[in-house]
Amino acid sequence: VIKKYGGPEVLEEASLPAPTLLPSDASSVIVKVSHAGVNPVDYKVRQGDVSLIVNLQFPAILGIDYAGTIAAVGSAVTGFKVGDAVYGKTAGVDGKGVYAEYVKLSTVTDVVVPLPKNVLPEQAAGVGVTASTAYVGLVTYNALSLNAEENKGKKVLVIGASGGVGIFTVQIAKLLGAHVTAVASAKNKDFVVSQLGADAFVDYTAKPIAEQFTEKNYFDVIYDTVGGDEGKNWELAQTILKPNGLFVTSAASHHGPVTVGSMAGIVGSMAWRGLTNSRKYKFIFSLPVDQFPNVAKWIEEGKLKLFTTVTLPLADVKKAHEMSASGRTVGKIVLVV
Repeated sequence: VIKKYGGPEVLEEASLPAPTLLPSDASSVIVKVSHAGVNPVDYKVRQGDVSLIVNLQFPAILGIDYAGTIAAVGSAVTGFKVGDAVYGKTAGVDGKGVYAEYVKLSTVTDVVVPLPKNVLPEQAAGVGVTASTAYVGLVTYNALSLNAEENKGKKVLVIGASGGVGIFTVQIAKLLGAHVTAVASAKNKDFVVSQLGADAFVDYTAKPIAEQFTEKNYFDVIYDTVGGDEGKNWELAQTILKPNGLFVTSAASHHGPVTVGSMAGIVGSMAWRGLTNSRKYKFIFSLPVDQFPNVAKWIEEGKLKLFTTVTLPLADVKKAHEMSASGRTVGKIVLVV
C-alpha cells in the first residue's frame, strides 16, 4: 500500500480487510491474486503525477494487471466458478488494486477472462494494459483493419518495439498483415526480429532515427510507445508518414506531475495538430474493456507471444518500480503475490 505520494520508499506492506461481495456486487467476483503486472502508470500514480486525474483515498493499493483464481462469485455472475484460473485488468486506478492477496473485480467494467491452458499466470499478468494499449492504437483507432487482406502493403513504424506496449504493437501489426519496421536498441535486435517478427530494424543508438529514414511519405502508421521525444517524432512524421496516415502515441511527451497547465497544453497540442495537418494524430487516453476479447482470443490461439522478463516477489515492489521507471526493461515486470 501507499499512505501518501512519493518515491518507491512510500510503498509498504500492510494488513487490510479482505474485500467481500456485497448484495450490490451481483456481477462481481473476488480473485485470489497469484501475480500482478507492473506498469509505468503504477509509479506515476505512486508519485502523485496523475493526482489531478486520479483521486486516491489512502491507504491505497496500486496495480492494474493481474492473474489468479476465482475465490467468490456474485449471484448474477455466469461463466465463472470458484477455483477458475483468470487474468485481466482493472478498469482503472481506484486505490483498490491488485498488489494484494485478494481483489474485487466487476465482470462488467473490469477485464476478467479465463486463463488458457497454454498460458502461464506469470505471463498473463503482464498482458492487460500493454496489449490493450497496442490494440487500441492499431485497431480501435482504425490504423489497421481486422481483415488482414485489407492491410497488405501497409507499412507500420513502431518506436520502442522491445518495451511492454511495443512487443504487442509489433506482433498485432504483423498478425494483421502489415509490414513492420521496429525501432529499438541494437542489443534487442534479435529479440525484436526473431521473436516478435519485425520485418525491418532500426537501432536508435547508432544515430538519430530521423537520419536513418530517407524515403518520404513511406509509412501508413507510426506508433510511438516511448513518448519522451514525441515532439521530435511528430516532426519526423511530417516527412516519413503519408498524408492521411496515422501517428499514435501511448505515452505523453510531458514528464512529471500532470497540472491544469500541462493538461491544457496536451489537449491544445492535440487540437492544433488535428486542425492544421492532414496526418492524423491520436493519443491513447483510455482502454475500453470491450476491446479486449480479440486480444484474449489471439492469446488463447497462441498467435500472440507473451514475454515476462522479470519476476519478483511482492516484497520487492520497490525494486520493481525503480526498474519500471528506468524504461530499460525488455518485456514485462511481474510481481509474485
